[in-house]
Amino acid sequence: MPRTVSSIVALGAEIRAERQSRGLTQAELARRAGVSRAFVIDVERGRRPGAELSRTFAVVRALGLAVALTPDDESNFDDALDQLLGEEP
Repeated sequence: MPRTVSSIVALGAEIRAERQSRGLTQAELARRAGVSRAFVIDVERGRRPGAELSRTFAVVRALGLAVALTPDDESNFDDALDQLLGEEP
């Protein structure tokens, strides 16, 4: 079932939950994604608001997940992108 996340912290929590449900360690996920364990830790904790999308997507793909963009009635795309990148609108 699709899950909606609206912040980098929520995205990190979803990534952590999915990793744990698959019985993977942070190191195993990092190896599969081709990123460092430190990167996985930071993403899971929401500490990488400006993280490279390609590296973040590598972590998501390593879990067999996809990212879908859906309309959000409460904000526009530019505001959501600014939030994702950790920039103030």
